[in-house]
Amino acid sequence: MFRDVLAFAALPLAAAIVFTGIHTWFGLQVLRRNVVFADLALAQISALGATVGVVAGHAVGSPAGYGYTLLFTAVGAVLLTVSRGLAKSARQEAFIGVLYVVATAATVLVVDRSPQGAEHVKKMLVGGILSVNASEVWHFIVLYSAIGVLHWFIRRPLLAAADNAARPQAAGMTAFWDLVFYLSFGLVVTSSVGVAGVLLVFCFLIVPALIGTLFSSRIGVALTIGWAACAVASAAGIFGSFLIDAPTGALTVVAFAAVLILAGAVRALVTAPSDERSRNRQIGLRAAALVACVAFSVSGLWVVIAPAGDHPLLAAIELGIGPERFMTARERADYFEAAATALRHEGESDRLTGIERQSRWQGEPLGADEVRRIGSMQQTLTEMRRGERFVMDYLRTRARERERWYVGVPLAALGFAGIALMVWRRRRAA
Repeated sequence: MFRDVLAFAALPLAAAIVFTGIHTWFGLQVLRRNVVFADLALAQISALGATVGVVAGHAVGSPAGYGYTLLFTAVGAVLLTVSRGLAKSARQEAFIGVLYVVATAATVLVVDRSPQGAEHVKKMLVGGILSVNASEVWHFIVLYSAIGVLHWFIRRPLLAAADNAARPQAAGMTAFWDLVFYLSFGLVVTSSVGVAGVLLVFCFLIVPALIGTLFSSRIGVALTIGWAACAVASAAGIFGSFLIDAPTGALTVVAFAAVLILAGAVRALVTAPSDERSRNRQIGLRAAALVACVAFSVSGLWVVIAPAGDHPLLAAIELGIGPERFMTARERADYFEAAATALRHEGESDRLTGIERQSRWQGEPLGADEVRRIGSMQQTLTEMRRGERFVMDYLRTRARERERWYVGVPLAALGFAGIALMVWRRRRAA
């Protein structure tokens, strides 16, 4: 099983690491320029160019389609360069936001003329990193290595322009280096969006740079930390999508967010100076206690008011005590019987899935009739399992009508008591 997952995930993971490598460098410069959403704007303009190419009759990966994308991205790079001069009278981010909104609206208008517009928009947002092949990965390595080498040689003027450190009389050179930055940035974004999608490319750009700058202001150290953290996030997102059968792009974005939150916690609670670390821990404990008390009070009240609703906190409590404690003897017997039957159906469905997977990868492929028969059996087992779960949910709801008085009311009382205690201690300390 692990070997099959590794064989599928090797190329997507390699592509993700390559993306992280080049985008982290650009992300650090984007943060220095205070143009965080420039990536989204350029990515959306790139997607607009790809959409125009598709509507014009060119395939997404064709040279003509790529040409449309590069042309629109170059126009976006010029507009972003010009927007630097507008920062004297208005915020540059405002202009970038307008550029993004206009590009998105134009994309919607163009997609409306495409027979597969909805699917095209989805592909632009989440990409298809799982479908990347070896030749594409090598193409990214060569292209991004060339851009990385170029930026290494011109890093000083690029960083000076990013810090706005150029002399006023050298404004023309600053604009030139801005244009070089945005053109190369647009080339990277254009190449990445087609595979990873707009959302994931934004994560590759911003999240590693944010994590790096949390721990160091030095470019080299920030790059190393960002690369390491987001290589872990990429692996978690890609392998996790196989394990729980979830969309890879969306889950990888969530994994990046989780790594960013974890890095922020490490920075605040572990590596911060002693005084700041102690203060952060106190704030964190108080915030956690307040969140817990609010969750208890709201969940308890909600159980009392609507016992048939969804109650995540109550479900977590029931893992320890079990809803069957509040059922009659007959309801308890029916509940356990339905649970055992649902588990048996699920096991049989998993067995059929295993047979199909084993025949596909290790033996001779099943015939069309056998595949249809297995599919029909799995559908039947799924419907039967849903029926048993309906019985379980009905009996659980009956139990919760009694449980709300024994669990819901004490839970709400505990939450409100905790909030009152914290408010009282806060006023006493003041």
